[in-house]
Amino acid sequence: MAEQTQMYGYESDEVVVSAFNFGLNPGKVFLIKFEWIPNGGQDGAEQEALDIVFNINGKDKSYRKFPIIKAFGKNNEEITDPSAPEFKEAVKDFNAIITHIAHAFVDNDTYKAGMSRPITSFKHFCETVKSLLPRDTPTRPLDIFMQYQWNISRGQTRTFLEIPTKMKNGAWLKPAQSGNWEEHRLDNPKDNDKALWYTNEKGEEHPIWRNGWFMKNKNSYKQEEASSNSQASTQSTSSNTTSQASTVGADQNAAKPPVAW
Repeated sequence: MAEQTQMYGYESDEVVVSAFNFGLNPGKVFLIKFEWIPNGGQDGAEQEALDIVFNINGKDKSYRKFPIIKAFGKNNEEITDPSAPEFKEAVKDFNAIITHIAHAFVDNDTYKAGMSRPITSFKHFCETVKSLLPRDTPTRPLDIFMQYQWNISRGQTRTFLEIPTKMKNGAWLKPAQSGNWEEHRLDNPKDNDKALWYTNEKGEEHPIWRNGWFMKNKNSYKQEEASSNSQASTQSTSSNTTSQASTVGADQNAAKPPVAW
């Protein structure tokens, strides 16, 4: 008789709530790791990488980056020629992302001067950037914007929240701004309209916002397989609402995760 797998027994009845929110996640965000590693491949395989980890609302979120060795063309073809426009654009995007992270801690003139020295390797680049970050970086609270993945990943049935991978939609990381942040949305925006933005109790606007084009594209709503109503249900939020994380911006003295920088 074939051995039967036990199906019945204990299962936790606690409701699991995501630590991440679409849009602004203010105040309880920390950059806890920024380090070159030699084994950044799958399951610890040998592959150099820049290991970046944010702690967002108490949960670690990896943002690991790798050396640019290829890009993709309009038909998703691989391009490995460093002189190709697509390859150059990929390198430009990578550098802009790292610059954006550094700007949350270092002023532009200091960072630009530090990066003016010759860079001899990917490892040297990573270590140079880290040398420009202040030693108390892991304890400095940040505000971060999260968006949905563009497509459903293989083996999944829905899209999940991610840290933006390009700068084309605007800023997504800033030093924590003071205040309780209320979310606002513009109904039926045009592409260049300010369509998602945040204000505090003083009426000040947060420097992170999104335009109408972004709010109409797939990064702004959760996609689910065999669900034609996922976009409509997500975008039914009123044009002036309080975000789920709107009150944490004022709590910038929250317990900080223990890290070794």
